[in-house]
Amino acid sequence: MKIRKATIDDAEVIAAYNYNLAKETEDKILDMETLTKGVRELLKDESKGIYHVCEIDGKVAGQIMYTYEWSDWRNGLFLWVQSVYVDAAYRKQGVFKALYQHIKDMCDRDEHIAGIRLYVEKENHTAQNTYQALGMQECNYLIYEYEK
Repeated sequence: MKIRKATIDDAEVIAAYNYNLAKETEDKILDMETLTKGVRELLKDESKGIYHVCEIDGKVAGQIMYTYEWSDWRNGLFLWVQSVYVDAAYRKQGVFKALYQHIKDMCDRDEHIAGIRLYVEKENHTAQNTYQALGMQECNYLIYEYEK
């Protein structure tokens, strides 16, 4: 396994994995054109976030992305983990664990990063159990959104 920062050359596979993620977890069909443009925009501008991928034998087996939230309470950044996906052929092989550990190691080494956050579907107990096994804890917050 090799974990590396994603490049613009990874845009198509990341967009495909995000499409699969939405379908598998929320039974949501995303518009591929919009999705691909969104992935490309982030890959071109790290202020929006950063993708990392896990390669096995030269093939992208999984991905993780994070965006930033400034916390004035902690004088540091939270990394919001999003767009986590592991190709079905590579599941149960430690791909997500390796991706998460890579981000956690970055967090632990950087005094300006306050922690890692993510959101998960209420019904996705498999993911919740995985996050807890990695040492993450459920927060006291609910997420609300406005989407236009």
